[in-house]
Amino acid sequence: MNTPIKTLFAAMLIALSFAVAACGGGDDGEAEETAGTSTVPFDRAFIDAMVPHHRSAIEMARAAKKAGLTEPELIEIADDIIASQQSEIDRMLELREQWFGSREIDPQGASALGLSESEMGMMDHGADEIGGADDVDRAFAEAMMPHHEGAIRMAELAQEKADHGEVKDLADAIIEAQQREIGVMEKHAGGGHMG
Repeated sequence: MNTPIKTLFAAMLIALSFAVAACGGGDDGEAEETAGTSTVPFDRAFIDAMVPHHRSAIEMARAAKKAGLTEPELIEIADDIIASQQSEIDRMLELREQWFGSREIDPQGASALGLSESEMGMMDHGADEIGGADDVDRAFAEAMMPHHEGAIRMAELAQEKADHGEVKDLADAIIEAQQREIGVMEKHAGGGHMG
C-alpha cells in the first residue's frame, strides 16, 4: 500500500520539476537577444521590417517624381532613394536567404521588433497623397521625413541588437544617409521653400 503512494509522489515530483523548468528555467537573457519574442531572430525581424519600409519609400519617391518634383535637391533625394534602397533590399533578401533559408518576407515579421507602425514611420503618408498634392515638393518632404525617422529608429535598434555585422553596417549606412536627407527635406517642408 505504501509503494503506490511513493510512486505517485515520485511521479508528481517529476511532473513538477518539468513544469518549473518549462516556466522559467534557462533564462540567460536569450529572449532579449531576439527581436522581442523567443522565436524570431532579431536580424530576420529587421529584414522583414526594413524591406517593406524601403519598398514604400521607393513608391513615394517614384510617385513624387511622376507628379512633378521641381526642387533639384528633392529630385536628387528621390533618385537616391530609388537606387540605394533597391540595392539595400536586394542585399537584405540575399542575407535573409543565406541566414534563414528564404527570401520570403514575413508580413508579421516587423512586429517582432517591438515598434508600432507609427514608430516605424509607416502610417502618416503614402504615394497616393504625394501624387495628388498641390505642392508635390512639400508633400514629398513632409511624407518622407517621418518615414526616414522610422527607418532610423529601426536602424538604431539594429546597432544594439543585430547578431550579424552586415546588419550593423547596413544600419550605419541607413542612419547616415537618412539623417542627411532629413536635413535637406526640412528646408522644403512646413514653412514652404527656403532653399
